[in-house]
Amino acid sequence: MAATMKTNSTAPRFIDVHHHCVLPEYQAALVRSGAADPSRPLRKNASPQEAIDSMGTLGIEAAIVNPLSVAGVHHGNDADARYLCQSVTDALAKFAGTAPDKLGFFAPLPYPDVDGSLAHMAYALDTLKADGLILLSSQNGIYVGDKRMEPLLAEMNRRKAVVFVHPARPAFVDTLSMKIWGSIIEYTFETTRVAAFLIYNEFMRKYPDIKWILAHAGGCLPFISFRLILMEEQDINKPEFSSRVPEGARHYVDRFYFDTAISGSNAAMSSLMEVAKPGHVMYGSDWPYIDRHTIDLQHECLATWKGFDDASRAAVYRNSALALFPRFRKN
Repeated sequence: MAATMKTNSTAPRFIDVHHHCVLPEYQAALVRSGAADPSRPLRKNASPQEAIDSMGTLGIEAAIVNPLSVAGVHHGNDADARYLCQSVTDALAKFAGTAPDKLGFFAPLPYPDVDGSLAHMAYALDTLKADGLILLSSQNGIYVGDKRMEPLLAEMNRRKAVVFVHPARPAFVDTLSMKIWGSIIEYTFETTRVAAFLIYNEFMRKYPDIKWILAHAGGCLPFISFRLILMEEQDINKPEFSSRVPEGARHYVDRFYFDTAISGSNAAMSSLMEVAKPGHVMYGSDWPYIDRHTIDLQHECLATWKGFDDASRAAVYRNSALALFPRFRKN
């Protein structure tokens, strides 16, 4: 029987940091922007209570809601992107406010509109008390970690912000002859690219107080973590990476935080836990984009993987998230 189906006192009480909820305000803002949504079909939670009820069937006690699909927020017009983020964040605050002990939220930013992002960050964190910020890996071809976003990162660092990075759907997916959902393969590379950019452009070194959460166990980052040494050996730019970051690329891999969404397997956990710092891995379900059967399989692995002792399993299930999200510390 899947771990989520236990009903006794030893059943998991997950705190979920990768939990989708696409609200009507988001869909309306996409229409206003003239944007299509290329995401897989989503089983929507129409109300906070429906979200809480579905969480309960999965053993999820609390969740930080991600309001985005891979359609993102910015579709070429700064004003539309600002409107989307304002309307969605206002709606999220009301959504989570109905059950603040069960629901939190990540606020989207209208990146790559840096000025708009700075203004909305202040509103979301100071006025609406968002639990963190969310960015897609890229918008309009500009990736998180691009040098143009440095003023935004400086402010995130000043605030010691929690920033969740979710993969976007890269434009080249439509040109591939293999017609499968981009989420199956390409999303992992998107997240990996962001991590590499943040390291290569010195942002992990310069802004150490940003708490970056990388979706899906960091994509391929754990697997290629040793390969990043090539940044130090084969840099075509001047000054070379080895002189700019003498401590090396691998020094920064364990500074990231990671969620377990669609990564609950022995192979993925073995790779991730080899590179992650204790307390930097948190449970993620990816519900409701992911079928219940797939989530149950991941729960089975997390419950039985021999690499966890009781303390490290409890950290992944909830304790690591409690350290980042004070909203839930009273539970």
